[in-house]
Amino acid sequence: MDIELIADLSHKAGAMLIVDNVMATGLLQKPLELGADAVMYSATKHIDGQGRVLGGAIIGSSDYINNTVRLFARHTGPTMSPFNAWVLLKSLETYELRVSQMTKSAQYLAEQLSVAKGVKRVIYPHLDSHPDFALAKKQMSAGGTTIAIELAGNKKAAFKLIDALEVIDISNNLGDSRSLITHPATTTHHRLDPEVRQKLGISDSMLRISVGLEDQEDLLEDLLLALKN
Repeated sequence: MDIELIADLSHKAGAMLIVDNVMATGLLQKPLELGADAVMYSATKHIDGQGRVLGGAIIGSSDYINNTVRLFARHTGPTMSPFNAWVLLKSLETYELRVSQMTKSAQYLAEQLSVAKGVKRVIYPHLDSHPDFALAKKQMSAGGTTIAIELAGNKKAAFKLIDALEVIDISNNLGDSRSLITHPATTTHHRLDPEVRQKLGISDSMLRISVGLEDQEDLLEDLLLALKN
């Protein structure tokens, strides 16, 4: 999405723009600098990065945080436990190191998988085959830690690949230090009608891979061997 354009249109209409920036992370994309009024994160993802605690973060101007978010939180009670807050704060110490390495590996895997036998399509913002590659390069300093691949087969082929993996785990989470894979059509997007999923480009043979901190050659070999099975 063109954040700068949407921010301009939103402000002309008298609306505020809130960006869910979890996929790009706060390291790779700066929505506030592009005109967004607020940014939200699932801190369970890259900020924790090890699937230990639930949490979230809202970023915005002092006026928005003090006069909107703080009042809402005070009256409705979404208060994080001290332990969860401590875990997230400690995790921020390695946040940049983790996301940087995971992103490098994701770029490498996206490039390698795009020419792998059995893979119909790879979706990754910083692949030049992506329809919004130019926009992604403009807005994001790197392509992020998440890849989508569409297999040449069907849902059965997707499940077969998942079951054959030995390094990559099955999970709906993302941004974790461990590489994870999920089948969106039957997990994250299963509530949508098939017609809607089709319009969104989510086929039965699509898989989402959240790239972790394992050696990138180990991850590639795991995927290539699974594709052969």
